[in-house]
Formats: sequence, C-alpha cells, structure tokens
Amino acid sequence: MTSTSSPRAKPVTICVLTYGDYLQLARRVLGSIFTHCDRADYDLVVGANEPSPPVESFLREQAAAGRIDRLEISPTNINKNPMMRRMFQGIATPYIWWLDDDSHLIDDTALERRVAAAVAAPPEVVLWGDLCFCESSRAFTHLKKPSEFVRAASWYRGLPPPAWRAGGKGEFDFMGLGKGDGRWFFIPGGDFFIRTSAVRAMDWPDPRLVKNGEDVFLGEAVRQQGWKLGHIEPSGVVVSDAPRRGDVGLGYTD
Repeated sequence: MTSTSSPRAKPVTICVLTYGDYLQLARRVLGSIFTHCDRADYDLVVGANEPSPPVESFLREQAAAGRIDRLEISPTNINKNPMMRRMFQGIATPYIWWLDDDSHLIDDTALERRVAAAVAAPPEVVLWGDLCFCESSRAFTHLKKPSEFVRAASWYRGLPPPAWRAGGKGEFDFMGLGKGDGRWFFIPGGDFFIRTSAVRAMDWPDPRLVKNGEDVFLGEAVRQQGWKLGHIEPSGVVVSDAPRRGDVGLGYTD
C-alpha cells in the first residue's frame, strides 16, 4: 500500500552568509549544520559575497548535492544586510535561523531547542538567542544620534528610544537615579532565531543598514512593535570564532 500522507512541513530556514576567500569557515559552518541538524527539519539558504573560486565551487557542489536549497551569489561584496534582504525573500517556513560564517554549531539539540522554545513562547516573543545589552550607542554604531535613526525608521512605533537622559525608553527615574533607561537590548547578529512573520512585518533588515549595529537596531525594532526577545542558554553555537574580516564600514547608509 502506498502512503498518501504529506511530508512534515519544515519549521525553519537556516540562513548562512559566507564571504570572500574563507573556504575553511564555509566548510566549518555548513559541516556543523549537516552534522548536528536533521535535514528533515530545515531548508538551507546560503549567501556568498564576493566568493573566491574555491568557495563558490564548494557551495555549488553542496547545492547540486541537495544540501543547499537556495544559493545567492554576488560577485562583489554587497555586504551583510543587503545580502540578508535578498536571502530572506521568499522564505515560507515559520522561523528563520541566521548564522554568520564565523559561527558554528557544537550541539545536536541546538535547532531542536530553538524550535521548541519558539513554539512554546507567547506570540509577543519573536526573536531568540544570547540576550545582551549595550549601555552606550558608541559600542555598536558611529551614528551620533541613533535615536534619530530609530525615529526615521519605517518600523518606528512611537516608543522613546533608549537614552540615559530623562525620558529614555519612557523612564524618568530609572532605578531611582533620576534619569532615563539607556540600555539597548539585542541578540548578537552572528546567531539569531526569529519568527518569519516578524521579519515580514518589520521589512527587515532596514534598507539603510549595511553591517555594523544591525543586531542592536533589530532589538530596538522588536521593542518598537511591543514584542520581546527570548534568551537561549546554552546556545549550542560558537559565534565570532574568527578574526574580523572585510570592511567594517559605518554600518548604515544615509
């Protein structure tokens, strides 16, 4: 008898961005996914900014073998966020898991625990990872007035941005200190898990963003919608496990 049951829908699309002539990193991050994740649980989208011939050849081999579902290649480095926008287009799974190529999995349960946490979470929790915060905008952006960047965003919903002056995040006596709340909460951009519906609602990433600060601004964009961040521990992922590469840049465009 032939079964007529439909295959189980995959819950997540894993997105990995590679760059340049870093074949070892591309092999490591993709190999860690192949090793630690059940192929029935995910689609895989890989972006490649200015890949060297060996990197491009490796990625095309993986795509031909069916290990990569969609491959986005740019012969020039269009940078992280423009490529992210391209990679996010057309994703239909409920969740997206983003990994930079200098991240890699070390735990067989990393994906399973993320999906379980997301399914069990209330709908206002939309973004998961290693919850962090910055006390100064100088830690993540060259913008002199990041609050103006927030207020000009399409995702701005009127909540006062973080600031230590009175009124920051709507606080006037934060912790009894007579000032605002200047903490920017975020999930680091090398490893984040997000509801696809939230990506669509916010049209993320912001078209003005290039690279630096995008993770912190994503945390603020989430807060502006009245949504929340979720902490995943242990993460099962090693992040930023390579020297900084490529042009740092300002991280945004005017």
